[in-house]
Amino acid sequence: MQRSEKSSQTRQHILDASMHLFSRHGYPNTTVREIAQEAGITDAAIYYHFATKGDLLHELIDTRLRPGHSTPECTGDASIREVVQAVMHHVARVIDENRDLLRIVLREGLAGDPAAAFRYRQLIDASESRLRGRLLSFETTGALAAGEARQLAGQIIFTTIIAFEDMLLLRPDRSVSSAGRRLQTQAFLSRCIDRLLPATCNLPNLVSGDALTGRECREYGL
Repeated sequence: MQRSEKSSQTRQHILDASMHLFSRHGYPNTTVREIAQEAGITDAAIYYHFATKGDLLHELIDTRLRPGHSTPECTGDASIREVVQAVMHHVARVIDENRDLLRIVLREGLAGDPAAAFRYRQLIDASESRLRGRLLSFETTGALAAGEARQLAGQIIFTTIIAFEDMLLLRPDRSVSSAGRRLQTQAFLSRCIDRLLPATCNLPNLVSGDALTGRECREYGL
């Protein structure tokens, strides 16, 4: 039992050290030897747990970015705006809590790592599916037309997540406190909701310019 616990602790130390170094120096610029030194173990100890550096990254993704994050529950009489706001804030919180890892996933996905690209797509699809499920009841009541739940969910998740890529691909602004960043995020999401949910609930055409631009994201400090 003690040996098993020690092995589990060592594995976690390796993952923590990897996350720290990948975030600081980037995945391609971090060596297994540097991870071993950061974790206070030998190179051989790392290879005992992980065959390659790529396996380390995939383990981080699997354990910290599972698409099964629960979304907040809304009451049965919640409005479309309240449902959308709850889901958007939840997605933003997941992004905020995993900024460093998401930045790595984005960069590696763009560099051609199929596992990183697949997991990022999986996160988007899972978020969209959960929101679509929440919105389907509004089609039943007539608040949304048939098929609008799918279209609206896709636009909302697209705007919420893709707009953050501009921020995720850059180094975070250390001058902004966590509390300040949360306030900026809330302002940003309110702007998203206003764009995506006009009073008539007609769906905006993102291609014609309703999508938030990278410049607008930067105006909110994101």
